[in-house]
Amino acid sequence: MHTENKDRTIPGVGASAHVVNCFRAKYPNISLDRFAHLWISKPAEKLAKKYLKEVGETEDLAHCLRHHFFLERLQEFSIGARNRVFINIGAGFTNYPHLISTRIPCCEIDKPNITKVKQQRLGELQSANKLPHREITFIPTKDLDNPSERRKLFNSLSQWMDSRQSFVLMEGVAYWISQQSTDSLFKHLQQIQTAGSLLAINAFKPSEANKAMFHRLRKFSENVYGIKNFSPNTINERFHEHLSSYELIESANYINLSKQIDASKELDNQESVLEEDCYLLRKLMR
Repeated sequence: MHTENKDRTIPGVGASAHVVNCFRAKYPNISLDRFAHLWISKPAEKLAKKYLKEVGETEDLAHCLRHHFFLERLQEFSIGARNRVFINIGAGFTNYPHLISTRIPCCEIDKPNITKVKQQRLGELQSANKLPHREITFIPTKDLDNPSERRKLFNSLSQWMDSRQSFVLMEGVAYWISQQSTDSLFKHLQQIQTAGSLLAINAFKPSEANKAMFHRLRKFSENVYGIKNFSPNTINERFHEHLSSYELIESANYINLSKQIDASKELDNQESVLEEDCYLLRKLMR
């Protein structure tokens, strides 16, 4: 399992949350995140620029496209919602609860250092009326690769969900954890999500690991984020066929999304895009 350098100003996986937020703020008309700018710091901006230079210049647009996709699906789920909840695993500095028009209970899971910073800043922003007030429960989780941490998390989630229909988002999570841990998360979710609930996830296909950009991302994660012994995860695009109680209802990739959302910034060169597929699955049975 990888370890993180604790001495950095923006350490480990948490650095990625800051960088991706800067990407969403760069093209708010595409990401649809009109609040992303509220979370930006100068160190984060500097790191985001370094990322684009060393990994690939299309990464900012790609992250905006995936956020756009997930936000629209969450908005559809929340409209007219009664007894529904939203769970964001690896929430980072996303603003999903504040961007949807319907107020539904939300639960955000991330590392303790991220949730601590976010809760404090969230209180400041809401008190200043810069963010609309929302009902958000935070569950700090140190390590999703740790089986006991996962059990503890899902015990808490099961109680919080209380058999309500849920939209569970795992955005930008699968890359950072092992395949065994990813499979375990799916197994836990199968046990606690009720029929009609949705599971949204994005992941790299195994073929993406052959791209030069993928190797640059791995190198950046190790050398700049300070994550040692890092082994990024990929997921076979047919993974959902092995989840017996789910059905795939939609999938999309960055190139297709760019054509649908903003043709002026269309991504058309596969080698210059580090593509993740976005999946939306529906729970069929308990």
